[in-house]
Amino acid sequence: MAPEIFSDMDRLIDFLNGKAKIWSFGKLLSEIYKGSIPIHTKLTDQLTVYTLGSRTDAGFEDIRPQTARKVRNWLSGANQPASREELFKICFALELNSYEAEIILSSGAESGIHYRNPKELVYAFCLKKGMDFLSAQHLILKLGISDLPSGCLDYQQQIRQTSKTDNNMYLTTSIRDEFKQLSTVEELQNFLEQHKEHLGLHHNTAYRKFCLMLRYLADGISSDYPDAPEEKQYSLERVTEEYLRMGIPYQKQNRTYTKLQKQIKKHWPSPKIIQEMYSRKRDVSRKALLLLYLATEGMGADIADRTYIEEHYRRINLMMVSCGMAQLNLHNPFDYLIVQCLYRENDDDFMSWRMERFLSRLFQNETGAAYVHVDV
Repeated sequence: MAPEIFSDMDRLIDFLNGKAKIWSFGKLLSEIYKGSIPIHTKLTDQLTVYTLGSRTDAGFEDIRPQTARKVRNWLSGANQPASREELFKICFALELNSYEAEIILSSGAESGIHYRNPKELVYAFCLKKGMDFLSAQHLILKLGISDLPSGCLDYQQQIRQTSKTDNNMYLTTSIRDEFKQLSTVEELQNFLEQHKEHLGLHHNTAYRKFCLMLRYLADGISSDYPDAPEEKQYSLERVTEEYLRMGIPYQKQNRTYTKLQKQIKKHWPSPKIIQEMYSRKRDVSRKALLLLYLATEGMGADIADRTYIEEHYRRINLMMVSCGMAQLNLHNPFDYLIVQCLYRENDDDFMSWRMERFLSRLFQNETGAAYVHVDV
């Protein structure tokens, strides 16, 4: 059922406070997992085996208690996995398919399977074929794929190191569509060899759309100030401050924020982050693309009132799919707000203004949600 759209921001706040239920990362795992073995036991046993496969300095009885404690924290919502590698291990441990893995990855790492990342391509292939994590690791070694860093900071550093050489703009969707036709390890090996010049850590389609929307906003600023120097007309900092910050506070103050406030504020782009995305020192984020869509009003799309919400919803999902990123998920509060911003009261109402109005209220009110479950 389609989500209820609110014209009144106070009603939306009340709705979230009254009907929204907490969907922590643990709740998400429990909803997706369909096995008969209790999820805590399943995760603990499988992740212990995976750890044993990479360590020779400890035994099962040494590792299992540490793993059990980590799993308990995930399932209780105390914290989330620290890396994409850990998220993939969870997907293998719960024997998820590639579609379910996309949901888990999007919840913890902002984007689903990266179809230009050779290692993640192998993981996706193995998930599709029902193989386990250790078999996937053996296949990675067999195919000679260099190990990518598992930690977020190390991963970001490698993106910076490859930014100068990753100039090929081969579309992620082309890679993904061709990849999904593969059925054997031999076909996978030939595919990786054939496309080795096109693979990397960056989302190239996302980068193209990112630059296009930034230029659209920068041109709007320059038309307002035609006599300004060129460097002022096209300042990324100015574009970010005027269109993308939307009143989100810079102060961290994590201890005072509610769960919903933390979830909304997480990964919100600053001028520095936008600059790093533009210079390819950082991969384009899903949140940045969605905010740019709001800020550009879908690049000024002329859509009839009777199909306005539905058409923008469809266009956003098409953009996400083309960029190799997850579609809108109404259990995610940020995505839910994006959908709410598609409503307009009149021709002078804008999506970005609705987001600003909501954020100004949100950071003055308390609520509690990590993933939004709507009772309708």
